[in-house]
Parts: sequence; structure tokens; C-alpha cells
Amino acid sequence: MAEPNYRLIVLLGLTSLFADWLYEGARAALPQYLKGLGASALAVGLVFGVGDSLGYLLRFATGPLADRRGGYWGETFAGYALQVLAVVGLALAPWLAAAVALVMVERASKALRTPARDAIISAAGAGRQSFAFGLHASLDQIGAVAGSATALLALAAGVEYGDLFLLLAAPGAAALAALSAAYRLGVRPARRRGGARGPLGVQLLLFALSQLLFGASLMHIGLEMYEAQGAPWMGSAIYLAAMAFEIPLSLAWGRLYEMGRWALYLGPAAAVLATSAFSTGSLVLGFAGAFAYSAATSYADIAAKARAVELGGVAKATALGAVNAAFGLGYLAGGAIYGYLLDVGAAGLAPPVSLALAAASLALMRAAR
Repeated sequence: MAEPNYRLIVLLGLTSLFADWLYEGARAALPQYLKGLGASALAVGLVFGVGDSLGYLLRFATGPLADRRGGYWGETFAGYALQVLAVVGLALAPWLAAAVALVMVERASKALRTPARDAIISAAGAGRQSFAFGLHASLDQIGAVAGSATALLALAAGVEYGDLFLLLAAPGAAALAALSAAYRLGVRPARRRGGARGPLGVQLLLFALSQLLFGASLMHIGLEMYEAQGAPWMGSAIYLAAMAFEIPLSLAWGRLYEMGRWALYLGPAAAVLATSAFSTGSLVLGFAGAFAYSAATSYADIAAKARAVELGGVAKATALGAVNAAFGLGYLAGGAIYGYLLDVGAAGLAPPVSLALAAASLALMRAAR
């Protein structure tokens, strides 16, 4: 069996490290920024929910596009470049409508690049896809921590939001440089023109539907940041903690999935714990919820992707796009549901709603075995 291409995985991990520094730095400040522009809790929940779901739902199209075109690097480069432009554009858009539009552009850029990039990582993993995704994600999360820390320190020091977004252009440029170095290795996944034209298998469809319900069971951390009490940077501190937790959790998920598919059942449990903690309004439980939230999101990035590759056959980008898109659609529903419950003072209903959705997700996962 061929060995994983560690050099390529690491270079793509460094690309994501710098890209996460860019956009997680922006996202760590966005709930407070949108609130200052006049957005309500429901509006923030919808912006994050719609934005994240857009970043996932478009993968129904971008995954097959990458497989049918027979190439992956073009989509990867275009996605990262568009993301840099969107974040820098936030510095020039101090109006709610413009900021929301740029958030959507940034999320769309992620949809364009991710299935193609993940297909490259899958090929580089050489039979150890969960390990490859875990190693990549752990490097990715180092950038997320750096971005969150940048936002936290900048806001605590009184830096204006526009200046923060401009500052984040530096890691964006570094991401494009690292991606160029990865491309120069000359590694190309096998070209499979037309490989995504067939219908998706029943098992893959059932698993995708389970991920939709899983996404709906998870309260977005943006809502916890919106509700955070205390100093203006307290929400950014909770976000920073979540990003830091994902570094070891990503490596753990890569190993857990190799130990057995039973690891798939842990993701919905983490989502219920995160939603329950976030719905209490407690600052201490908010940080505990950040750990559970990180466990749930890293599950989606590693274990769920590894299972999608197994079920997708030759059309890996299509399978990855479908599973990720289903999760994003659930995330959209969750953003609206939990944002509404917080707005009407019914936060106590969030845990049972999350539990019911997670239970349905687990049942579908078992059916997709």
C-alpha cells in the first residue's frame, strides 16, 4: 500500500492555517460587528446560518464540477483568492447590507475550494483518509487560534474593526503562497472525467440526511458569542477557546475513526452537549460548550468526510460535497431555530429540540451502515 504524501498534506495544511487565520480572525469579530451595525440575535443567527449553509449547499454543485472537469487545483486556487478579497472588502463596507453580502461571498469561496481540495487530500492520504483529514484539520485549527487571538487582542487594544480586517490580509497572502508551493510539487489526483454523473447511492444519501439532522442539532457558537456577558471581547474569548480545542480534537478524530465506525455516533452527542451548554446563558458553561462545539465541528470535518469518501466511490468530490452540503442545510435550520428561541426567551427548549434531532441523526447513520 502506498504511503501518505505527508509533504503535500502539510503544505495544504499550512495553506488552510493561514486562510483560517484570515477568515476566523474576521469571524471572531463579526457577531459583535454586526450587532453594532444594528443586527438582532435572530438576524445574526440567520447571517451565520445562511452564510455557513451557503458555504455547504453550493458543494452540491462544486463537488460534481471538480469531478466532471477532471481537475481540482483551479477550483482550489480560485476559492482561496476570492476569500482573501472578501475579508479585505469588509474593511471598506461599514454598512449592514454590504457586510452581510461579503460574508456570503466569503462562504461561497469556501464552497468552491473545499470539495476539490479535500479530493486532493484524500488522494494524498493513500488509504488513511481520516488520518490525512485529521492532520490537515489540526494545522488548519492552529490558524483558527491565531486568527481568533488576533481578533481578541486587537479588540481588547481598541483597534477598529476595519483596521482589523485590513490586518488580516497578511495571512491571506501567506495562504496563497503556501498553496502555490503545494502546486509546484507536481502532484495531481487521478483525473476521472465524468465520474460524478451517476446517481448517489442509497447509503450515501442516508448518511447525508443524517448529517443534515446533525447540523440542525448544533447551536451555532455565534449565538453564544452574541449572548456573552461582560466585556465586548468576551465573545471572542469563547470563540478562541473553541478554536484551540479543535487542534487536539482533530488529531483525535483522525485516530478514532481508524479504530472503528462507532466513532460516528459521538458527533451528535457532542452537538447536544454544546447546544445545552450554550442555551444556559452561563459564561462558565459557555466555555464548556465551546469544547463540545469543537468536538462536533471537528467530527464533521474529519469522521464524516472519511465516511463520505468510503461511500462515494470514484466521485470523491461529489460525495464530500453532498455530505458537507447536507450538514450546512441543517446548520441553517439550527441557526434560525435557536436564534428564534433566544429572542423569545425560550432558551430552555433548545436542549430537547437538539436531543430529538440528534437521535434521528443517529438512527439514519445506523441505517446507512
